[in-house]
Order: sequence, then C-alpha cells, then structure tokens
Amino acid sequence: MRKFSIDCVISVLLCLFAATGQSIAQGKASETSQHVHQIHMVVWRGCEEACRGFIRYFEDRKLPVNVTVTNVDRDKSKLPIIQKQLIAEGPDLVVTWGTSVSRAILGTIENNGTASALGDIPAIFMIVADPVGSKLVDSYNASGRPLISGVRNRVPEDVQLRLLFEYFRPEKMGVVNDPSELNSTLNTNSLRAISEELSFELVEHVYELDDAGEISLDQVPLALAHLKQRGADAIYVGSSSFNLEHREAFVKAANALGLPVFSAYTQMVKDAGALMAIGTSYANVGRLAAVQAEQVVLNGAIPGELRIKSLNRYSVILNMKTARELSLYPPLSLLTVAEIVR
Repeated sequence: MRKFSIDCVISVLLCLFAATGQSIAQGKASETSQHVHQIHMVVWRGCEEACRGFIRYFEDRKLPVNVTVTNVDRDKSKLPIIQKQLIAEGPDLVVTWGTSVSRAILGTIENNGTASALGDIPAIFMIVADPVGSKLVDSYNASGRPLISGVRNRVPEDVQLRLLFEYFRPEKMGVVNDPSELNSTLNTNSLRAISEELSFELVEHVYELDDAGEISLDQVPLALAHLKQRGADAIYVGSSSFNLEHREAFVKAANALGLPVFSAYTQMVKDAGALMAIGTSYANVGRLAAVQAEQVVLNGAIPGELRIKSLNRYSVILNMKTARELSLYPPLSLLTVAEIVR
C-alpha cells in the first residue's frame, strides 16, 4: 500500500508539473499573440477622413495594432527631420499621407532606385493621386520596390471628364495650377494630354509663389477672372491641396463669374458649392490602405509583392442649389446615379 501511495503521489506531481508547464507555455503563446504592432503614420494636414478611416479599421476589429500619427502641418521643412526620427524609432510599418509626404519620406525611384529611403522599414502610402507619375512606384501591378506599396485615390481624368461632359461640355476648360505641388502639375499635364481626344481646349493659369514658396489667397479671384477673360466657360479642380483647402473662396469667386466648378474632390461640392464632383471617399481610401497594412504587419506580406490598390467605386455628387443659381440643370442620366446636395 505504501509503495502504491508513493507512486500515486509521484504521478500526481508529474501531472501537476506537466499541467503547470503547459499553462506557462500557453501564457507565453498568449503574450506573443497579443504583441501590439506599431504603425507610424505621417500626415500632411492633420488626421482627416483617410487617417481616421485607417485607424478605425483596426479599432473596429480589435486588432493588436497601435497607430501613432505625426502631423507635418503643411511644413515641408519638417519632413527630413521626421524621416530621421522614423529610422531611429524603427516601427513595424510607416504609412505616408499624400504625394509630398510620401516622396520626402520614402524617396523616389529616381533617387533611391528599388530601395526605400527608410532603410529596412516597410511602408504603405495613401492619398497619392498618381504614384507612377510621381516616381514612387514602377507600375500599379507591383511597385518595383520590395518594401513599398500603397493606395491611389484619384478617379482617372478621362473617366471624370466623360461623366462631366454628360452634364456640360465646355469649349474651353480652365485650370489653376499650383507650381509647388507635383500632383497639381501632373494633373494639368494629364488634362492637356487628353484635351484633343475629348475635344476641348485647356486654358491654364499658374499661381505665383512668394519668396517663402507660398501662395497668397488674393490670387484666387484674380486667377479665375484671368481664365474668364481668356474664354474659359468652366473650371476643373483636380489635384490641388491649395485649391481644396481654400475651396470656399475658390468656388465663391468662380460662381460670381458664372463659371461652374467641376472637381475630383467631393468636399468642393458638399462644403463649398461647386457644381459637380466625381471622386472617392477618403475614409474608404484609408480603410483600403489599412487592409494593405494588415497584410504586412499581421500576415507577413512583402509590400512590394502587393498591387497598388484603388477603389473600384466612385461617387458622383451634384449641388442643385448651384445648378439653379447657374441655370445649369443636370440630365436625368446623372440624377439617377448622383448624390444630390441641396
């Protein structure tokens, strides 16, 4: 009996030891599964819709990801400093917002080849209208840069203009270019390239920069008046952070001249009274970038093997108050598909 009892005690102790060891192993596995991945996002003008959409994607799914946001506040001089800080910090992923931020933080193919200016830190860009034209990537099928991928946000110009021309076909389309912003110049170049195919004349005006590289707001009505004098009968606002930021002043000046404003920015219609926009939801662009980010930080995907994504749906927004003021009433074909702002 005594021998049996000792054997039982030994067996029980061994079982307890094994159970304890298993519990410790499970605890360590649990700790590993709860590791919080660090994503550092650099934004141009505060955490707007795309930034918030990106963050909410992880919050809604309760994924182990922490997003830190650094706001450049439209100051390009901060970008080299932030780039050095990111390299020293070494987050699991860097996310860049906008063309200017992305080019400065990640470098371009022209200057860095297939490498990233962040070294071995993977990166995802978003709110970049033309990643190929801005030399961030080789193509939309693959970036050509192993550590970089991203999301483009702009509906192609020809798609926008074909829809626009269902509403109103100008003989001369005016555009105001910001020479300090690459996206603005690329957009103007695209319009110029398709103007002959779509049978309109592009009338261009370029803002003047002061010694600090800034544009004074009083140039807006003068630029629009100059386009009107040259025969423009409509204005198009594509990629221009300046015109978007000052959309109320821009649209007010255009409408006063009887010039309808068409845009790639839905905010121009919703917030400022532009006539029509064909654009994408920034919040959805942010969520799409978050899908890319999840693949990299949680699933181990190599950024350069991911396609440069874009939304496959876009929105048509019409401002009926402005349509009445300008006596330009939209056709039924657009009214049936558009979101109406009254």
